Amino acid sequence: MEYDDQLIHRILLGDDNAFTTLMKKHYKSIHYYIWKIVKDFHIAEDVTQETFIQAHRKLSTLKDPNQFVGWLYAIANRLSINWIQRSKTSEASLDNIPQEEIDEFSYSHHILEQREIISSEHRSNIIKKILEILPEDERIVVTLYYLDEMTTREISESLGVSVNTITSRLQRARKRSQQIEIDDTL
Repeated sequence: MEYDDQLIHRILLGDDNAFTTLMKKHYKSIHYYIWKIVKDFHIAEDVTQETFIQAHRKLSTLKDPNQFVGWLYAIANRLSINWIQRSKTSEASLDNIPQEEIDEFSYSHHILEQREIISSEHRSNIIKKILEILPEDERIVVTLYYLDEMTTREISESLGVSVNTITSRLQRARKRSQQIEIDDTL
């Protein structure tokens, strides 16, 4: 699985498939967040789609790709509140929503953002630890296969070794990484 910053880099280079991957990765959590605000599943679908459309359009303005999740939630939050404000003529206005409820949404957003940051850092540290212990030939193959998403044939051609050798190195690396004890304090 690619990290958000890797996907964002590919998107900015024109890879639309990377945006689809990024959207699939975050769609459910963004939809749930919006649903909690607008309290309507189908409206949340529309606002979620608009959130990803705006994110795609404005992705080049994101200064730190590692902050993508928080940035995405900020867009979702703004669009949700805009929807509530537009619909206040037929429903209760935003002014009628208790401050405690607004505070709860803000707090929930903050907690989700912090969990995502911690989870991302934890995954990154585990991957770094695994890559550090792998022999160089396995580390190169793992990096090309999982991070650069190259096929075994592409790696074979790039490194000038057989596909069987690449497959063997990947299997050894997987086996070796399963034997590593990961420190939970990472």
